[in-house]
Amino acid sequence: MRKKTECTLCGLPNPIPAIQEDGHPFCCHGCKEVYRVFGAQILDQERDRAPVNNEIELGGREAFLRIDGMHCSSCEILIEQLALKLDGVLSVSSSYATSAAKIRYDPDRVKEDELPKILTISGYKARLSNSQKISYDYRQDLLRLLTGITLGGLVMMLYVAFFYPTHLGLVDAADLKPINWLAFKVAPWTMFFVTTILIFYVGFPILRGALIGFKVRMLNMDNLLTIAIFSAYTYSLTQLLLGSLDLYFDVASTIVVVVTIGRYIERTEKNNATKELSKLIDAWAPKARTRWGGGYQFQNIEDLEPGDHVIILEGESIPIDGKIIYGRGAIDEALMTGEPFPIAKVPGEKVIGGSILVDGEIEIQVSSTVESQIQNLARILWDVQSSNAGAQGFADRVARIFVPVVLFLSVTVFAVSMSYGSSLNNAFLLSLATLIVSCPCTFGLAIPLTTAIGVSRALQNGIIVTSADTFEKVHSIDTVAIDKTGTLSTGKVEVVTIIGATEIGPLASAVERLSPHPIARAIAKLETSNSATNLEIHPGKGAIAEVDGRQVGVGSKSLFKVLGWAIPKNISEEVENFANGRNVISYVGWNKKIYGAIITSDHQRPKWKEMVKKLKQNSRVILLTGAEDTSGYKEHVDGVFSGIPPEGKAAVIRQLKTEGTVVMIGDGSNDAPALAEANLGIAFGSPTSLAADAADIVIPGEDLHRVFGALKMIRTIKKRSRQNLGWALLYNLVAIPLATIGLLNPLFAAIAMSSSSLLVVWNSSREYK
Repeated sequence: MRKKTECTLCGLPNPIPAIQEDGHPFCCHGCKEVYRVFGAQILDQERDRAPVNNEIELGGREAFLRIDGMHCSSCEILIEQLALKLDGVLSVSSSYATSAAKIRYDPDRVKEDELPKILTISGYKARLSNSQKISYDYRQDLLRLLTGITLGGLVMMLYVAFFYPTHLGLVDAADLKPINWLAFKVAPWTMFFVTTILIFYVGFPILRGALIGFKVRMLNMDNLLTIAIFSAYTYSLTQLLLGSLDLYFDVASTIVVVVTIGRYIERTEKNNATKELSKLIDAWAPKARTRWGGGYQFQNIEDLEPGDHVIILEGESIPIDGKIIYGRGAIDEALMTGEPFPIAKVPGEKVIGGSILVDGEIEIQVSSTVESQIQNLARILWDVQSSNAGAQGFADRVARIFVPVVLFLSVTVFAVSMSYGSSLNNAFLLSLATLIVSCPCTFGLAIPLTTAIGVSRALQNGIIVTSADTFEKVHSIDTVAIDKTGTLSTGKVEVVTIIGATEIGPLASAVERLSPHPIARAIAKLETSNSATNLEIHPGKGAIAEVDGRQVGVGSKSLFKVLGWAIPKNISEEVENFANGRNVISYVGWNKKIYGAIITSDHQRPKWKEMVKKLKQNSRVILLTGAEDTSGYKEHVDGVFSGIPPEGKAAVIRQLKTEGTVVMIGDGSNDAPALAEANLGIAFGSPTSLAADAADIVIPGEDLHRVFGALKMIRTIKKRSRQNLGWALLYNLVAIPLATIGLLNPLFAAIAMSSSSLLVVWNSSREYK
């Protein structure tokens, strides 16, 4: 008996005898064809490929918290530094763009309910993502804004009336002698009292941020602002007590008011732009209501077991995937599937974790696998928008060293100015303008806000981004590889006819009931009375299992070549009548003999030809499929690789990548290796399979043309991220030197600094046309 070998290309077992080409054994004609097209170079590439190292995940549990009161991207660093000092907290990542934090903690050392209280102590208002309690009153922010505008206007009016005219030489001080007591006694002290209120009430968030920064020994934007504000304030108060009218209360008050206005607008725009992403984070409920002792109790999702019952009331998020056993209701699945209207569901129907019960009350049974699609989706999207990969990593590094550098520069400017004989007043103004004009927030906002808004807009259009570096991947597209079944076709397979013995249907359905493939699901519906054991799946070929003491095989020709079972001539001739490109032929046999076949058909997806034609305008289009018959499809593409298993698809993608950028589009059922290998993987599927499929983008639904929307979104986000980062660099490179040489007044410096962040927010929030 000859020894079984492995396929030279994909590593799967070879048939006996193996399919040979140039002395290399292959498992199927598809792998052989791949080798014939690319030659020995594809085999060299497979041998040289480094093994993949999987990341080691931290233990503990995850919790999402809403962090109200975050006012700058530097708050992310502060929250993370504070939280990591707490006993039981294993890791923390926070996002100013979505005002949220993801915490991994040890439940034996700290309880989930304790996390909000711990983080609130740091100066922010924290609450669990699924909490309905409103723990932060944004009316205070509005009151501070209105108070700041009113009092800041008063300070500026006094300056315009009495100080600016004399400073500019427009009015002689002697002309103000009749109102000398008002101009030089009442007005200065009024400005002092009003500015004091502005700093300590309106500017409280700035002072709080600075205090936290000092507390964790990490300087931030609030430290720069606080130093600038108190420099102007204390200098002016000292001059006032000494009887001098060389006052800069206007500078201190302007900084407070301008920053308050800018941050209020920034927060409003940010919240509006990222509402879909924030909604998803809020929808993730880590607890489920279960029956206990005649009443209810709340359990963590991790503690649920298959078969547990979970009760969902009207208006609540469904925490876990399952099946309705009692009740009925209207369920909004828009966040998970893109379906715009609530769907009425009754007992026996499945529900998706993360969907919303908008009407009714239901009790569901946890499925055989404890899984929450919303948990998968929330985690993935969080990782995407909070990643510091690529350009964001550069921006983060710049932002972290920015504040110390500016402080050093400000002190240097002051010292150099004094050494060259400048007056204390002029040296102070130069140093102050340098502090005020610098804007590290533009670096902190440049990319994460654009990414968060892009991800949120994508969700609105039913497009799910799953990879943190998606927006860095595609510059231009050289090749688009497309799977057939489930992508160009609908994947809704139906049985057309059965050829052969009457036992074929019952036996085949028993085997296929254990396989997730679309063809297998169609065959499994034929009969439900039999059961199979010892399932052995041959990826891309079929499966074999034990049914009623017989070894039953169901699959393509390739499967039976591996098994060494011959296909009778009469069955081959009868099957030929159904070989039209839309039908799939699954041979069925047992005990080493084939007795017939099941013909299934898959419907072509609407407008797939137009989609392929549009892709071909700028890229080469390759059909990459496990199906052996591609008639009806191959004439519309530039090349075809058919009848190849999943690992064979990945090998083709790796080879295509040596020739340029490759985008892989697949349905995600057996395309995971190819999706992960491509420069950009786009999968049609549900969020349940996101992590397993390793795609960069998932597009639920039926419309292939949404691929173009996804590609456009990637290009737009990348472009705007670069624009924001470029603006942040340009602004600081121009504004800071202007301030150091005295060409930028502290008042205008404050306005320019706030305007810089607002410009980044505006550019990020623009419509994606």
